[in-house]
Amino acid sequence: MERKSPKKGDIYRHFKGKKYRILELAVCTETGEDMVIFETVEGVHRVYASFLETFLSPLDSAKYPRSDQKHRFELCRDRKESPGGQLKRHGSTTSLILEFLELMDNEERIKFLQKHQAQIDSRFLTAAAESLEFAENSETIEERYAALMRFLKTKARYESRRLR
Repeated sequence: MERKSPKKGDIYRHFKGKKYRILELAVCTETGEDMVIFETVEGVHRVYASFLETFLSPLDSAKYPRSDQKHRFELCRDRKESPGGQLKRHGSTTSLILEFLELMDNEERIKFLQKHQAQIDSRFLTAAAESLEFAENSETIEERYAALMRFLKTKARYESRRLR
């Protein structure tokens, strides 16, 4: 089954978690291949170009076994869809995020992350990092998870010393 071409204004999520808005479809002057021009939705504003075939390609599940996406980029919200629709689509991740946000101290958060490590995906890590005001700079889910754990352990150590 062939995937639909992106449309101007569509929002796509890369398998590593960042969101991008489609600006245009273009044609490569060198090869004549169709291309997608897109920009970051969050963070530092950057504009990218990718061959359409690559943009729509399936993700190598052997290379990225912990990704929850089947394709490199997947449509996550178009201009017509209401933002409230996101919660229903990602039920298990959403419930994990809500549970995590209710935890009161860093020791509890560390135990929670260890207990639910197999269920944690890119969306969860983004939400957890933002809730803790932790600036992520790692690429893979494994690196992001490890960085978040180090951050929480450092905070827990610092806070336990402060209380003495």
